[in-house]
Amino acid sequence: MNEPTPKADLQDVVAKAYAAIGEPQSFVPLLNEMIEAHEALGDVDGFADMHFENAEAIFDKVYPLGDADYSSMLLHLETDLECDLALDDQFRVLTFNPRFFERGGIERDGYVPEWLFDPVRIKEDQERLRSAGAGQNKALSTKPERLFLRLFTHEEDETGRWFSAYRVPVGGVHIIALQAVRLRWDESGAAAFQEAFELTGTEVELTKHLVKGGTTREFADLRGRSVGTVRNQLKALQRKLVINSKEQLLLLYAGFIHSLDPPDEDENCIEHTCANLFCGSAGRTIAWEEYGNPSGLPVVFFHPLEGPLQTASVDQAARNAGLRFIAPWRPHYGGTSGIGPGPQSPLDFADRIPEFLDHLGIDRCVALGTQAGTPFLAAFAQRQPDRMIKALAAGPFLPIINADDYRFLQTRQRTHFRIARIAPAFARVYLRAMLASMGTGEFYKFVEDYYDGCSREAQTIQRPEVVRNLRCAANYVLPRGKLGPGDTMANWSAQWGALLAGLGTRFEIMLGDVDANTPQEFARLTAQRFGLEEPQIVADVGSFLIEEKPDLVFARIRAIFDGR
Repeated sequence: MNEPTPKADLQDVVAKAYAAIGEPQSFVPLLNEMIEAHEALGDVDGFADMHFENAEAIFDKVYPLGDADYSSMLLHLETDLECDLALDDQFRVLTFNPRFFERGGIERDGYVPEWLFDPVRIKEDQERLRSAGAGQNKALSTKPERLFLRLFTHEEDETGRWFSAYRVPVGGVHIIALQAVRLRWDESGAAAFQEAFELTGTEVELTKHLVKGGTTREFADLRGRSVGTVRNQLKALQRKLVINSKEQLLLLYAGFIHSLDPPDEDENCIEHTCANLFCGSAGRTIAWEEYGNPSGLPVVFFHPLEGPLQTASVDQAARNAGLRFIAPWRPHYGGTSGIGPGPQSPLDFADRIPEFLDHLGIDRCVALGTQAGTPFLAAFAQRQPDRMIKALAAGPFLPIINADDYRFLQTRQRTHFRIARIAPAFARVYLRAMLASMGTGEFYKFVEDYYDGCSREAQTIQRPEVVRNLRCAANYVLPRGKLGPGDTMANWSAQWGALLAGLGTRFEIMLGDVDANTPQEFARLTAQRFGLEEPQIVADVGSFLIEEKPDLVFARIRAIFDGR
């Protein structure tokens, strides 16, 4: 019996690439097979490249990006209903979180007991939930986070806890999902809460103490006041907010924090319209988004693969820091034109930024970049030093200079970076399969593969507000074609170290201590290679530094403006 040859292994990958056109997600395991075939052969011949290019062309015909709707793009597979209690419209239990109902009384496939509901509001709350299950509750069908009610976790429970209720489509019907409100104190959200309701410093501190589970007596002890004084402060706060109890204060805070990222008017149609478009003297365009303080200090952001859309917490953090956060869409993303994918794209885009800044009335700015936007950040720092105070790479991708550098990366990141270099034609068809999966509902398999073993990143990218931004960006970018993501892949996987040469103190690296894309050791090696400052390491943060710790990133930018 003949043993398989390296050539036969490559031919097998080619055959599977064609077969994967029917199921784009089946491209995921081909990454490892392609790496193995390349290692056995030492190179990928033109015959295989021709087939990969042909497969990419077939993907273009079978899955036209302009015909897909990315509003339901999945970034993770919900193997079970991800809520604390799920009911059908007859209040039969579909699933529940045993940690909240550890004393029993709630059973799967059984009906909920009456003690679950507030006895004073039981009829009203049950009717609200029935309407939700039937799709008649306008609040639930368009703004699920807006419906809150108090439920009890066991028969002797006298206090209960607050739950948010929302509709979830399962198997063609809608069920009622109830999620316990897990109150946490968010500084940027709290600042918005204080501003919206014109709270005093004491009122904010009291709210913070109660949100964290403290009591009025403990607050009195901490402040050196009598319990009576604190109770009077709480009553004054309740009058200001037009509420009647501490529980209503906590509910109001929770609802406000939820509303910072409100759902769209129509959950089934998530679109994005960029309101800002600059046309340069050569007729080339730059679309951009703006966040933060419109009159603040200017920051120009070079975005990652996913695009420049930001969550409300990042917007508020920029506002708190007094920064004007300007986020241009990169070449071939949305309304921004480009010269085509390749190593000249970052340099060409950098040369277009000064005219864009002139249009905005900006002389100099701090430049900020993250992940796949880092080559564009470095190009701007190289080409336009007079228009930039400093470049800050927050959670960056860094250039792989030689094969030994791969040892710093985690397994899946290493595989993706290598494949883009050793087999670019295969990498392009892999990218095309990934884009096709965004419209077929199987995109989560590509996400799970890339972030395999990276729990911190997986949690961040599954946040509802992050998911929503990714869907909006996909609906804005992909109908215009694949060149934007293709340009991104061509540049972050290239050997772009020359863009860092000579930048010295003008280029700064800041990253989390558990960054899956750029480990600390690799960041320090990069800084030594190119004469950059020692990287700043942020504790307990993964690859999405700007999303996880926007206050720290923007505090550093303020310090740069202040000359520190």
